[in-house]
Amino acid sequence: MQIYLSTLTENDYETSLEAVEEAFKDVEMSNHDEQQLINKIRKSEDYNYELEVVAKNDEGSVIGHALLSEVIIEDEQDQHTALALAPVSVLPEYRNQGLGKALIQAVEERAKNHDYDTIVVLGDPEYYQPLGYANASNYKIHSPFDIPKAYFMVKFLTDDNRPSGEVNYPSAFN
Repeated sequence: MQIYLSTLTENDYETSLEAVEEAFKDVEMSNHDEQQLINKIRKSEDYNYELEVVAKNDEGSVIGHALLSEVIIEDEQDQHTALALAPVSVLPEYRNQGLGKALIQAVEERAKNHDYDTIVVLGDPEYYQPLGYANASNYKIHSPFDIPKAYFMVKFLTDDNRPSGEVNYPSAFN
């Protein structure tokens, strides 16, 4: 079976939301509204379709999805535009085959091509740390959410700029 990664098109809007909902259906740590978050992000003024990737099987069905959206990392001196990786999903029958990693690498490449240098993610450290994500608090980057520090991570795409401060998510995340 062949799997293809591609930029989301309008034809994929509904099927991608259905795939995301299905992917998170049995995930214990989920609030099960990831598809609603995606809808809100897509309607926001800062949405960039080039930072949204889907995986399709050889029948053309969406089987995985990843999305990056802008956030602001802010301290007393500076504001820095970064990205949040949320959500990443793969249908259960396609998991443990490297598809989530491929989706993440695809959106990271697109982020680099758009001159972004920092990505934050809220997720399982056992999954994200092998992909180069580190505890954000080690870099003085803090989540606005009340979560264990280990679950809030950062990845720097360049060595140039390392922002610090609190991450401010857009209203779509509220």
